[in-house]
Amino acid sequence: MIKTISVEVMDATWPGPGNVPAFPRSFHRGTQIWDINFPAMLLMIGYLTTPTSSTGVSLSEFWAWVRYLSAVTPDPDLRLTSSFADLDAHQKTILSDDFGMGAPLLWLNEHLDLDRIVDGRYFVEYVAASMGATQRRTAKRGPNKSPDFVARDTSGVWHVIECKGTQSGREYGARQLGNAGPPPTGGVAQKRSILFPAGYTGQRLVSGLQIGVEAGNPSHLTFIDPEPEKPFVVSEQDLELANDAATRCVMSKALRLSGYETSAEVTASPFGRRPSERYGYSKKLEEQRVQEVNDRNERARDELKNRERTSLFGEHFLGREQHFALPRSVIVDDTPVSRVVVRQGLNEDAIKEMQDRPTIEETISESGAEWEAKIGRSMLKSEERSATMTIGSVFRSEMILEK
Repeated sequence: MIKTISVEVMDATWPGPGNVPAFPRSFHRGTQIWDINFPAMLLMIGYLTTPTSSTGVSLSEFWAWVRYLSAVTPDPDLRLTSSFADLDAHQKTILSDDFGMGAPLLWLNEHLDLDRIVDGRYFVEYVAASMGATQRRTAKRGPNKSPDFVARDTSGVWHVIECKGTQSGREYGARQLGNAGPPPTGGVAQKRSILFPAGYTGQRLVSGLQIGVEAGNPSHLTFIDPEPEKPFVVSEQDLELANDAATRCVMSKALRLSGYETSAEVTASPFGRRPSERYGYSKKLEEQRVQEVNDRNERARDELKNRERTSLFGEHFLGREQHFALPRSVIVDDTPVSRVVVRQGLNEDAIKEMQDRPTIEETISESGAEWEAKIGRSMLKSEERSATMTIGSVFRSEMILEK
């Protein structure tokens, strides 16, 4: 299920030769046509929208993937059907946000060799608390909002990414991208909030996806690199905390997608219910916190040992397999598709290791946990009617479209 999108990289927004960040060699300049595998984009959306530390069932785990399969037209380029384009404003916003994250992160994953993709809000909360810093307000909306994602590549360089998506045309999309001001607006303002030390600073990107509609203009994805200002600063001595937050975020999402919800929570928030939680401010509060952590640790251990899971991908992974009948068939390469199979699994050796110690309060690297080494580059491979996502050797998910 291959679709095309025009991708524009506005290279004039980069600071120029000799300045950081340098324009990536893997990026093209100007506009090119990109072939995107739509099931791979749906796998990416499912991963990105899976909560890192909150409890409860994530609506993004399955429903959106099935729903969005019927959202696009049979056209060779990516377009929404008129019925989806006519949804009420709230539902259109959800779809635009999801597509506005999935498409650019899939493109960036291909071009930047990413091995950790971290929710920006979680990153700031966890790292600030680990540093003992007074956490700056991380609003969910507006200029003080944390960037959508912080991502580390295989060379240890960090990238800050803000994503925008709209069905309202190029002019509105340009306003979403924003400008430097003063005052700064849109994604430019939101992406300014994290700065890494020299030698570890990568791209500072704002992406904007203008989603094409049936019988209208085609989809168009834009990347710019505006100047950062007044950021949340991560010093070189705090990079280990940044790495720890990234590792926890990736493992938490992999656990949750594979069906290990409590284990995901203890990994992301080892000191309590929230990523920012540390030690209690009084003896009584600390005793309550310790009791909650111990109780949750036992639930996670029981979950990892006793919950029945399906052996997947040659029995090296444990997780779950779901079969969905689509509300109506979709046409893929002139063939009707009426069913979707989704498999998601975690490395079996990692699960066995975590059974002995689900909760790790020191940094993962200091704990000696062997499962950390299994987290590697995120890879998405695709064919016409299937896609596979892997994160090193620790997690694998697969989507197959069937007749």
